[in-house]
Amino acid sequence: MLSQRTVEQLIPILKKDARRALKMRVRGFVHPYYCAFLLKDVHWFNTWASSGSTCRSQTDRSRNVNCDLRVGSYDYDQVLDGGLREMDEDLESLAHSNVPIDDNNFDGLRITVWKLLESKFREALTEYNNKEASRISTRDPNNGLSSFTKAKRASYRHLARMESVDQEAWDKFCKRASLWMSTLPRLSGSWVEFDASQETRIFVNTEGSVIAQNTQVFSLSANFHKLTKEGSRLEQELVINCGSLKELPDFASFKKLALEKYDKLMRMARAKKIHAFSGPVLLHPGPAGLLFHEAVGHRLEGSRLLSSGEGQTFKGQEGKQILKVPITVRDNPNLKEFNGQRCIGSYAYDDEGVRASDTVLIEDGILKSYLTTRSAITKGRYQSNGHARTKSNQRPISRMAVTVVEGKNGLPLDKLKNRLVQEVRRQKKPFGLIVYETSGGETDTTNYDFQAFSGDISYATLIYPNGREVPVRGINFVGTPLQSLNNIIAMGDTPVVDNGFCGAESGLLPITTISPAALISNLELQGKDEELVTPSILQRPKSLHRKRKRSKQRRRRGNG
Repeated sequence: MLSQRTVEQLIPILKKDARRALKMRVRGFVHPYYCAFLLKDVHWFNTWASSGSTCRSQTDRSRNVNCDLRVGSYDYDQVLDGGLREMDEDLESLAHSNVPIDDNNFDGLRITVWKLLESKFREALTEYNNKEASRISTRDPNNGLSSFTKAKRASYRHLARMESVDQEAWDKFCKRASLWMSTLPRLSGSWVEFDASQETRIFVNTEGSVIAQNTQVFSLSANFHKLTKEGSRLEQELVINCGSLKELPDFASFKKLALEKYDKLMRMARAKKIHAFSGPVLLHPGPAGLLFHEAVGHRLEGSRLLSSGEGQTFKGQEGKQILKVPITVRDNPNLKEFNGQRCIGSYAYDDEGVRASDTVLIEDGILKSYLTTRSAITKGRYQSNGHARTKSNQRPISRMAVTVVEGKNGLPLDKLKNRLVQEVRRQKKPFGLIVYETSGGETDTTNYDFQAFSGDISYATLIYPNGREVPVRGINFVGTPLQSLNNIIAMGDTPVVDNGFCGAESGLLPITTISPAALISNLELQGKDEELVTPSILQRPKSLHRKRKRSKQRRRRGNG
């Protein structure tokens, strides 16, 4: 959230130091051929309340500089495995990546960047020599691929005006909301949290690119939890991530949304518990988007094709049918809004100074391309599609941004539900499953372990052959990517935006997934890993606030 004036003051400092970096020399060693700085200035506010009391109200301002210093040449430099395994918490350069936030005196910034360059150069030379030494006994599978590719000089300044965050108002909102939530019966606990992150990113490199852009993400979360008689801790969480304060609900709308979550929690407390299942499943849009994100998205990140430690599920499959149904998956960071809702994963230029492109990954079930960075994944003519991203100090790697899933001949949800019932009958299963909501997921893409993914189910129902639905709890969906994707038999016709965050080697980043529902002929579910706990020994304290309120009401009646 830097002013235009401050941005214009910082740019020449970074440009000068980038040029200076190319002059560093140590006799007998290769020298730098490229340097880039990515400065991130972040204003952050967070407030968290429970039972009408503020538990945390915190404001922070930080400034971080990521330095990409490469030695050798574009054809061959020190970066190994696409930079996927590069992060080491003991690196000296990390101590110099956090820079002063003083906008009146930049001497501290210059000194810190000087130290950052010195340490980055020493680390780059060490990594280059280690890479060279490994060639004596190990064959490089990426031999012949350019370590880094040249990009067009970019000039872009788009400092969109940031919204003003009324911190006192949000403190009060969370206190009021958490107090109301604490009055709801049969809860073990609850809390409300508001988070605002506003960031200015400045990128410069020795190729002449200068890019400045702003981003902002706001989050409002509410959590209800309840302890069952057998000791299971059940949760329902309302999470709204958005790109504008205007998209957050007012108090009346918040209460309505929160009550829906509360009602689901109460139904879960009475729900049937199962431990395993394999059969037909209908995933609502949010869970369907999670399936594609975990099973497809991470495996189409080009950086993983350069790492010998990755499973590389789809390597060499371009032009081949990888899905049986005509599904198209694309990633378009330029998509700022969808159906009036802002996409928090959108951006104009990536963290290597490349213009973001609308990239078709799968078209009608046929693999077309990957999410790429400036590290070449093919020989010959190669160009990044602008998906290199990083949170802070990590090397940018290919990451999803705004992933859009489209299916041909999509069906409305009620028809998908009817087809689900038909599939249950056809397979002679006792029931099928409808997954309404998920709270997150994970996947393992390495070749060290088995290729699998999972999704954390937060609300689902069993559906019987007669169409009757009953809530169910205690399970998550799991699977292997190729089998699960090829079990899709129909898609919905109404895509829904799901704004969230994704964690990987280059940090926790905002993403957007836009997907319709998906009907799967067979998906496996397994029991949740949970630790049973004992109930509280002491009785829950009564609210003093409610006592004072009742006392005031009595005095008013007495005076009347």
